[in-house]
Amino acid sequence: MALANCSKTYLASALCLAALLLSGCSTPSVPNEATAGSALQINADELEKQLKEFVKDDSKAKVISDSQLRKSIPEAQAWIEGLKVSPSKCGVTFAAPVTEQLAKAKMSAVEFEDRYLTVAVYQDEEALQAQWESEAKASADCARYSVTINGKTLAYHLAKQPTKTMAPFNDAYVVTSSDGSQTQQQLMVRAAQGNVMVGFQQQTTAEQTQERLQDASERIDALFAELE
Repeated sequence: MALANCSKTYLASALCLAALLLSGCSTPSVPNEATAGSALQINADELEKQLKEFVKDDSKAKVISDSQLRKSIPEAQAWIEGLKVSPSKCGVTFAAPVTEQLAKAKMSAVEFEDRYLTVAVYQDEEALQAQWESEAKASADCARYSVTINGKTLAYHLAKQPTKTMAPFNDAYVVTSSDGSQTQQQLMVRAAQGNVMVGFQQQTTAEQTQERLQDASERIDALFAELE
């Protein structure tokens, strides 16, 4: 969902909500215990430290901590709940309560110059698996929907993209939004391994998407390797 008018941390908070809720209207594969990977045991401070190590060579990268994200999440959730989505069933994921999900995960994000990387580390594999299974039951009929906020309506189209990372579970799509006069595209990539979910978002164009998909996969793989 395009959030261009939000503050930086506000945007990252909304993206983490999306990651925690497995937002988007595509239906992901369901993980199982045999292939999901080993659980990562890490606290919020350790996660922040590892992300800072991960981006230490990028002077423009900013790590947003678990506590920073949580402080802005109530406002981000209120904003999400204020959206009018049509068909209405496509807005259920965005408006779903997140208290339970937040209690089960540590979060952090990296704000790069032109992209975002988000991380959610659940207490265990079962907690993450429950989220995937819950979303798998949701409607798959939301490839096209509209969102109205402050009297302005945007039309959205989700186009699923092929993607592969070192993680056993992957999901990627290009979200095209249009207000009738201007069109924008966002690349969204998610990957899950064990009890860790990593999300990636970047603005894109038709000409850039394949290259940016490759870049997203490489960054996600590098982050999973850092967290091992």
